[in-house]
Amino acid sequence: MSEVIITPEPIHEYCKKHSTVPSSSLQNLITVTLEYAPQVAHMQVGNLEGNFLSIILKLMNAKTVVEFGTFTGYSALAMAEALPDDGKVTTLDRDPRATAIALEHWNNSNQKEKIELLLGDAKNSAQTLEDEINSGKRNLFDLAFIDADKSGYEFYFESSLKLVRKGGAIIVDNVLWYGGVLNPQDNSDRKIHAFNEKIASDSRVQKVMLPIRDGITLMIKL
Repeated sequence: MSEVIITPEPIHEYCKKHSTVPSSSLQNLITVTLEYAPQVAHMQVGNLEGNFLSIILKLMNAKTVVEFGTFTGYSALAMAEALPDDGKVTTLDRDPRATAIALEHWNNSNQKEKIELLLGDAKNSAQTLEDEINSGKRNLFDLAFIDADKSGYEFYFESSLKLVRKGGAIIVDNVLWYGGVLNPQDNSDRKIHAFNEKIASDSRVQKVMLPIRDGITLMIKL
């Protein structure tokens, strides 16, 4: 699978070699995603980032995750594997074809009871989650993971602040955008750069940007 990476490839491969090997379910999902959509298979969270998410969740003793952007389900499955038996990943996406692959692999794993897919427009799904929290039907989430359409990042971030508990985490993927944020040339470059600038000055979160794959920003809601 072709991965979007910022670090030199030998360093990236060395890091992968010295990290925990993905489960057989995750490895199968990598293979199927490459067959399904080879041109965009890099959208899938890889081994390093999957391990990163898993370790953060375990360090937090997290039980609940909200995810913006499912694709074929690798990140949701990786996070579900890190949660306790009573944990839950609630993942939002609008693509029925990609999420059909996700559902098939979740159902074939031993994590299927820990993953909830909300299929449809993310704005509507996020509002539903917020309403459920406000009415006491659902608790605030421990962590939000944002890895969806880049034009929606500001909305997903603001939604995450409403959905995640104080002291919880928000993680945003692709914040280096192939390096395009250094000298923005097109609309996507500019949107991601503007989002990064917003986060850098946002006093509601403590944050650190890391050059893992295509860049990750890890935040704590203050």
